[in-house]
Amino acid sequence: MATATVARPGAARLRRLLRILFPLAVATGIGLALYERAGELAALVLRPGSVPYLLLALAANAVAVLFTMATWRSLLADLGPRLPGRTTTRIYFTSYLGKYVPGAVWGVLAQLRMAGAAGVPAPVVLAVFLLNLLVAVLTGLAIGPLAAPWTLGTGAWWLVLPGVLTLVLAVRPRLLNRLASGAARLARRPAPEARASARGVRRALAAATASWAVSGLHLWALAVMLGAPPLTALPVCVGGFALATAAASLVVVLPDGWGAREALLLLSLTAVLPWPQATAVAVASRVVCTLSEVLVGGAALLLTLPRKPAPRNPAPRKPAPSSPAPHRPEGIPCPRSSTPSTTASR
Repeated sequence: MATATVARPGAARLRRLLRILFPLAVATGIGLALYERAGELAALVLRPGSVPYLLLALAANAVAVLFTMATWRSLLADLGPRLPGRTTTRIYFTSYLGKYVPGAVWGVLAQLRMAGAAGVPAPVVLAVFLLNLLVAVLTGLAIGPLAAPWTLGTGAWWLVLPGVLTLVLAVRPRLLNRLASGAARLARRPAPEARASARGVRRALAAATASWAVSGLHLWALAVMLGAPPLTALPVCVGGFALATAAASLVVVLPDGWGAREALLLLSLTAVLPWPQATAVAVASRVVCTLSEVLVGGAALLLTLPRKPAPRNPAPRKPAPSSPAPHRPEGIPCPRSSTPSTTASR
């Protein structure tokens, strides 16, 4: 009993400390990511006629971020207890911005703590995280072959395999649960206990596919801004961005796949742009994605701040009804009081 009593205050202090350190670490990671590319961003903004393209790129990636939240929320609603929209939005974007902290565990820890406080069991949170990762990677790799004819040629036929697997999952959605169990065994982790339904998997696949299709438009806007042919650049940018980001998301050592995604993007962009312009677009993509994610995530967290309960005004006390004076006929004197105080004074 004494050990439990000592451990509880320490755990409470650790939780309070993490509530302070985690936002600071996220803000530091975001600040460093933007600071290192401030010069490139200024050069893009000052480029003649670049503002409409930059606004289009920001808007496209912002919509894509909302689709990624829809993917996660559809799986959470399918596997766990239904939570209010404000709660799920706050949980998702807190963990989502945690990807700017080096390492892949911080977002999972944030989801475990916040979702657990909302009543979602830890096995369900872990199952949703794993299924969401699988859906995002598979759909990203499925869209990737759009860029293959211009980048890798006919020798990249193997890129069709993730697309075939994604179509199979759309027809037989429950196979995703077996795939998640196999992935957990490969990672030497226990298989997820929760199982997604067919409807939940299909909704997640649809939202993830829409997210990749829309997010690739931001890269297309940047490439066209620097001189890429619009028609050819569209499949190259949409497929190349999905393929590069899905593959780089597996790199857990770097924050948000930093550097790995840019290297893979260059393989696609050099098919429609010279090397210097392709490098500039890859760098601009990172800056645009960071800005849009911070703007959307920050706005979502501000809009879902916990509401303070309205102060309760105490109900006004009703005055006690006064007893009417007894009716006394005229001419009869009032009897003298014989209370104890009066008796004692005598």
